[in-house]
Amino acid sequence: MIDYRKRIRAAATVDAALALLVALGLTLSPGSSASKADRRDLLGDASAVASIRISGDDPVELVKAGEGWEAVDGEGRLPADAARVAAFIRAVDSIEKAEPVAKDPSSRPALGLGDGAREVTMLDGGGKALCAFTLGSYASSPGTVYISIGAGPESYAVASGMASYVLGRRSSWLDLRAWSSPPAPDAVEELVVRGSMAGADGAAGSLDYAITRSGKGWTSGGEALDAMKVDAMIRAIAALRGDDYAGASEPAGDAAVELELRLGNGRTLSLAVEAARADGRYPARSSQRDRGMYLPAWSLTEALKPLAELRP
Repeated sequence: MIDYRKRIRAAATVDAALALLVALGLTLSPGSSASKADRRDLLGDASAVASIRISGDDPVELVKAGEGWEAVDGEGRLPADAARVAAFIRAVDSIEKAEPVAKDPSSRPALGLGDGAREVTMLDGGGKALCAFTLGSYASSPGTVYISIGAGPESYAVASGMASYVLGRRSSWLDLRAWSSPPAPDAVEELVVRGSMAGADGAAGSLDYAITRSGKGWTSGGEALDAMKVDAMIRAIAALRGDDYAGASEPAGDAAVELELRLGNGRTLSLAVEAARADGRYPARSSQRDRGMYLPAWSLTEALKPLAELRP
């Protein structure tokens, strides 16, 4: 019995020694060392980011403003899409591994890191750089992109989740909703539309009418309207979104269509839409925006319906 127990203890000792040797082998192996060398936290403190700069042909500068963000242009500041900015910061912050692909800066042009490559800098409130990198081409490995970090000569391959943000146009960073606080359909008590606008068929149609909530439905001049059609139109008006802002010095023109949304809380939202420009976009000015914007034709066609189309 005693001999049997000794054998068990001896076997356990051998097993423990082997396990220790395997663990040491994995830790000291070249593959393990390379894995540790690949770990690179691109953005140390995401919560401290207070401004973002992206260079290139269509440069972007974003500045934190309270709980939101603003985009800086040559004529002032514009509301930025805070959700997009937050998603971009998360995408950069998620990069914790960088695979070295070249040590010599002469390799950069082949990796898309030469002249014209977009550079990204994230800074804290005091102007200290928290993160700086240059974005190159997408790598051959799925889901990866080449970057260089700071002023270092090396190039790396990292996860490409942030690349589409860096490559986006300046306008993609803007909050281009016509209303900073879009109204809910059930908050609207009256809709007034004045003017005329070409419909989908290109023919000008009158838009002079007022629609008033009546119980659970809508009326215009005492005539009952299709409640679902009116609600759909109000939702489309509330969801209006431009594709860019007008310049700060661009004067307002004559309105082709004016609309008012009168809310149950006594507030009134207004939108003045000018005639279409040569590029097909409609300059518009919202009571909730300091700067004019350009609305695409299709969005207005969906939102502004002649009264005949709202009848049962």
